Amino acid sequence: MLRRDPTTISLTQADVEQYEANRQRKLQEKKLQQQQQEQQLAQAASTDSTNSSERTVVEQPPAKKNQKDRIMGAGRGD
Repeated sequence: MLRRDPTTISLTQADVEQYEANRQRKLQEKKLQQQQQEQQLAQAASTDSTNSSERTVVEQPPAKKNQKDRIMGAGRGD
C-alpha cells in the first residue's frame, strides 16, 4: 500500500473570524427562538385561563355503550 504525506489544513484569520461570526449568529437565532416559544406558551396559558373561566357548563364525554347496545342498537336512533 502506498503511503502519502498527511494532509495539512491551514486556517487564515478570515476563516476564524467567519467561524466566530456564524457561531454568534446561530446563538442569537437560538436565543430569539427560545424567547418566541416562551411568549407563545405564556399567551397560550393566559388564553386557556381566560377560556376556562368563561365556561360555566362542564362538557361531559359521551357515555360509553355496552356491547349489547353497540350490536343491537339502543332503539334511540343512535
